[in-house]
This record gives sequence, C-alpha cells and structure tokens, in this order.
Amino acid sequence: MISRREVLSWLGVSAGACAVSAGSPLSAAPVKGRSERDPRVLNLESFSVTKVEHSARLHAYLRDTLLPRMEQIHRGSRLYLDAIVAPHTPQAALLAVFSSFEEMLDIRASLESNPPIRHARADLESARVLEAVQSQVLVVSQKSLHLPADLESFEKGVLEVRSYDAPAWHAGPPSSVSDVFRRAGMDPIVSAATAAGEHMPRFTYVIPFESLAAREQAWTALDADPEWMAMQRESANKHGAAVTATSKSIYKLAPYCRLG
Repeated sequence: MISRREVLSWLGVSAGACAVSAGSPLSAAPVKGRSERDPRVLNLESFSVTKVEHSARLHAYLRDTLLPRMEQIHRGSRLYLDAIVAPHTPQAALLAVFSSFEEMLDIRASLESNPPIRHARADLESARVLEAVQSQVLVVSQKSLHLPADLESFEKGVLEVRSYDAPAWHAGPPSSVSDVFRRAGMDPIVSAATAAGEHMPRFTYVIPFESLAAREQAWTALDADPEWMAMQRESANKHGAAVTATSKSIYKLAPYCRLG
C-alpha cells in the first residue's frame, strides 16, 4: 500500500525525473482552467491471480464493486484491462488518471475505507485469489496524454504497456523519440515518467495497436530505425547503458471498461 507520506516525499524526485515544467504544483488541488503544461498523475495498478479459474472472481470484483465506487468519487479517465501477455498471468489492471497526487491519495483512502470494497477484498484474500497487487505512480504532462473520447477504436485491438530505463533522459525523452515512434507506426496514448523508484529515470508508454501482428511490425521497424539506433549508441557511450525496455505487458480492454 502506498501511503500519503511516501508519495508526497517523492515530489522532489519526480520534479527532476519528469518532463514537466519547473515549479509545477504536483500536489495542488485541481484548478479550473489549468494549462496543458500542468502534469497529471496516473496510477497503474495490476492484479495477478493465483489460478486461471480465479480470473472471473477478480473481474467480478472490479466490475461490480470497484468500478461503481470509482464512478461515484473519481472524475478522471479510467481504463480496465485484461492481460494477454504479462510476466504473470492471469492478470488485470486499472489505469486511472488524477489531477494531482493529493486527489489520488484522497480517492485511494476513500476506496480503502469503503465497506463493500473492504469486504470484497477480504473475500478475495481469504480465498487466496490474489497472487500479487502492484501499483505504479506515474506523472504525465497533458500534452503527452491522449486518451480518446471513446474506446470504440480499442475494442478489437490491443494495448501495450512498456517501461524503459533511460539514463540519458534526465530532462525527459528527446522530442525525436515521438518522431521515431510515429515512423514505426506507434502513437502512444500515454507517455509518462515514473514518480520514484530504482533505476531512474524510467518512462512508461501505453501504445494501442490494431492487432498483435501490427504490434510486431511496429517494434521491428523501431529496432531498425537509424535515428533510434543512433540514440541507443549515444546513450551507451555517454551513460554506459542504452535505453532499455525493463517491462512490457499486452492487454485488451475489459468488457466493462469505459472512460468514466
């Protein structure tokens, strides 16, 4: 569980690790008319189950208990995901967007104190449904967040969540990274920085693909891109390590997913 003190203590780290403007009020309350340079906070929470037959119970919890409460108290966008390929499967995930660290912590506290959620989680734990629950806190500028107005375009495709350790990207990913991704046929809907942790700076992308075949073609094109290869060589020469993919998972939308 991530405590308020732990997350707020990360603010000094995240200010240096994220591609956001200096002095941005990361823990401020939501402000009407905020600019696109103001950062948003993303919580990516994954739920791994112990057995395949427990998947239905996990999704029932997300659909029937967590989602209704989130809709009551959370104004931001949410994606409910079901893993196709992940380090541990079966797995489901929830990606939620918040206006600030404070809003994220307040909503998490509300969820944790909600009786139906507490009861449902206790049932899952007593039945040993959950193998692990992992939470990542990410920071993203508004211009690097491109969630669609609706999810129709994602219903038949897949979404890849991929994280990179990038020692050369202390000031954020170079603008050329977006160009390289675009040439390879990738248009991330999220380009976010990890708020804190080991091997910083670390960046996470959420990338939609029409199919698994389109995904494979895109990554093959990226690996062969001369500018991407030059970027890797420069990182290795100056920082002793290339930009390295440290985790990757492929999801489909859960049937009950909606943007909120």
